[in-house]
Amino acid sequence: MKRYLFALLFGLLCLGCNQEDDQIASGARVEGLSLYWDHEVFGKEGRRLRFEFYETKAYENTFDLIFDYTIKGNEIVIVLKNKINKGECPKYPGWSDSCTPKGGMFIPEKLLTEDHYTLTIKTLDFEIKSALLADEYKYSLNIPANDKFTCSIQNVYPIPTDLLMGSLVFSGKENTVDALLYMEKLKKMGLKPATVPDFPYRHLDVSENGKPIETHWEPDNHSLPFLYTMNVGFREIFEMSREHFRKSNLNIYLYSSNGDEARLSESDGEMVIYAK
Repeated sequence: MKRYLFALLFGLLCLGCNQEDDQIASGARVEGLSLYWDHEVFGKEGRRLRFEFYETKAYENTFDLIFDYTIKGNEIVIVLKNKINKGECPKYPGWSDSCTPKGGMFIPEKLLTEDHYTLTIKTLDFEIKSALLADEYKYSLNIPANDKFTCSIQNVYPIPTDLLMGSLVFSGKENTVDALLYMEKLKKMGLKPATVPDFPYRHLDVSENGKPIETHWEPDNHSLPFLYTMNVGFREIFEMSREHFRKSNLNIYLYSSNGDEARLSESDGEMVIYAK
C-alpha cells in the first residue's frame, strides 16, 4: 500500500513538473532564432519594447511563430509556444520561393521596473540566457556567444516621457510668421523648449545639438519641427492647435512621447488619438 501511494505521489509530482512543457506545441521546433527589437510609443499597447523573432531557416511554406512571456522579479522568460503552418509561400517574380518563419510580442514598459534582468529564450530545441540591462537612457541586451540565438542590435533607446513632438508644414514663406506665432502660444501654455541626446530613437530625429531638424524644399515648402517638455495635458494642447489650424494655412502634426497623436491637415482633415 505504501509503495502504491509513493508511486501515485511521484506520478503526480512529475505531471506537475511537465505542465509547462506540455503547453509548448510539439511542432514548434526551430534550428535557431534571430531577433530585431526596438522601443515603441504609439498604439493601444502604450510605451513598450517590441520583439520580433525570425527563424534562421527558410521553408517552402510560411509559418507564424507564437511567443509568450512571463516576468517574475528580475527574471524574464520568453517561450516559443507554437509554430503555425500558414500554407505555401506567396510567389512573386524575381523573389525567392522560400519564407522565413517569424513572430513577435510586446513587453509593456511599465512592467520593466528593475535595472537588470535575466532574459531567457526558451524553445523545445534550446534555451539561451542573456542579460537585459536598463539605465536612464537605454536598454542593453547582452547575449552570450552561441549558435542558436543572435541579435545585431545591442542597445535600444526609449524616448523620454512627457515630451511634445511635432512639426508645422506649410507652403509659402509668408506663413512662417503664423508658424512662429503658434510656437509662442505653446510657450504661453507653459511648455518649454527641450533637447534630447542624439540617440537613434524610433520616433524622433534630432541634430547633434539635440534639437529637431528643419527641412525646406522647392518651390516654397517648409517643415518647422518643435520639441517641448509637457506640463499640460495633450487634450488642452490639441484644442489650442485646432483653433489655430482653422485660422491659418498651416498643417499641424502633434505627438507626445506618452502615446498621444494628432494631425490637422488641409488635405486629410482633423484626427486625434489620446493615449490611455
